Amino acid sequence: MEDTPENYPLVERFHKAEYLARELTEHLQQSFLPKLSELRHASKVYDPASVSDQEMLDRMTALMASEDFANGVFDKLLKYLRSIEAETKQIMGVKE
Repeated sequence: MEDTPENYPLVERFHKAEYLARELTEHLQQSFLPKLSELRHASKVYDPASVSDQEMLDRMTALMASEDFANGVFDKLLKYLRSIEAETKQIMGVKE
């Protein structure tokens, strides 16, 4: 069975969407934004002895990995939200 939002009852989709929203928020606050801040801080240091090219590359790579994870969670959340929207419109008899 494919793991798509439509395979779950509406109430479970709401729960899953809430979980994904929390996961995305926590990831952005605890991982993505700190990594972005570290990269910005390191980019303002003009002394190559203090901040090497390798360190900059490592920070950029970490930031990109964090962004990829955030995009994945966001995409899942969006699928659930669109599924919820479609079914609630159907239940209410709203035409798209």
